[in-house]
Amino acid sequence: MTKILDWKKSDDPRDIVHLAVQALAEGHVVALPSNCSYLLVGSGLHLVAVEQLHQRNLQSGADAISLMIRSSDETLDYFPDISLGARRLARKAWPGPVLLSIQDSHASSLLRCLEKRVCDALHDGTNRIRVSQPGHEVLEHVCRLSAGPMVCFPARTAKGTVAYSIEDIHSDDSVLAINDGTVVFPGEPTVVAIDGTIGKVVRKGIVDERGLRQLSQWSVLFVCTGNTCRSPMAQALMERKINAKFGQKAANGISPIVALSAGVSAFGGDAASHGALAAIRPYGASLDQHQSIQLNADLVEQADLILAMGHRHRHAIVSQWPSAAAKVQLISPDGGEISDPFGGPLEIYQKCARQLDEHTDYWIERLDTESLIQWR
Repeated sequence: MTKILDWKKSDDPRDIVHLAVQALAEGHVVALPSNCSYLLVGSGLHLVAVEQLHQRNLQSGADAISLMIRSSDETLDYFPDISLGARRLARKAWPGPVLLSIQDSHASSLLRCLEKRVCDALHDGTNRIRVSQPGHEVLEHVCRLSAGPMVCFPARTAKGTVAYSIEDIHSDDSVLAINDGTVVFPGEPTVVAIDGTIGKVVRKGIVDERGLRQLSQWSVLFVCTGNTCRSPMAQALMERKINAKFGQKAANGISPIVALSAGVSAFGGDAASHGALAAIRPYGASLDQHQSIQLNADLVEQADLILAMGHRHRHAIVSQWPSAAAKVQLISPDGGEISDPFGGPLEIYQKCARQLDEHTDYWIERLDTESLIQWR
């Protein structure tokens, strides 16, 4: 008999999380909500739980159970030779409805620490393992407090379809179920196989091909103070150069490389300054549609390279997001500052544009293009 606990109506949600963690540690299967379906989850350290999920998978005729990890960084522990492109896709797509199908090929993988029958159950028949980090507050807490990897499988209805509410789940599938109502974005995750720089959709799902191309983009982020002068001009210049150099690699209007900009003290929604608008036009670029953006954690996390206009901007970024320090550089290769032209005459904006044009020439030649995923 499944015990159902209501996440939204609980006096203290931590008690529910601890009960789920305890059940997993004891080798039971629990039903937990994700953003796109309910999942049956078991501990990878308990063979009985893994085999129960594997049998449920076989009975339903579904593809495979998957390894559920805590973060994209943890992928390296299980697949040390995973490509840079696949790691970038995981970092940008997770938590989310994308499953990576990865070759199990490394002798020193953390997978070797699991029981062989657990690994056998995870294999999809082609020596590949599906890896996921589905999104939901409950899953985040449970994974953080649980020892070892989790293994999951989409809960099914009596008719074999994916369960989007707790009432749809077969009553004998789990010892404990956490109810959070109907899922937010019902659907099945997209399954993607990445081999080196070649990406292929194995099973269509919530994230379509266009979304995958956007998630796998290599991104450079320019940062200044208000995001109305320097960083928008740098972004516009870089966009032109990206299009000229990599435009032939674009598919469905999506370039494999994207330039963005933000400000450490931007209000958000401000237009580019009049001086920036005028100074950038001779370069064949336009800031007519620009609206300022406040720098935030998502932009920092998603960026592959962050180019700051000055030391103060770099310090502000690294102070707030220390883990991003390695990818934050000054846009000037010699470590110089790009002075703020805001409020100055047009000549000052023009001088700034010339500097940014020179520096973006330098950086366009140093963008990491070797790891770009080619979708087929």
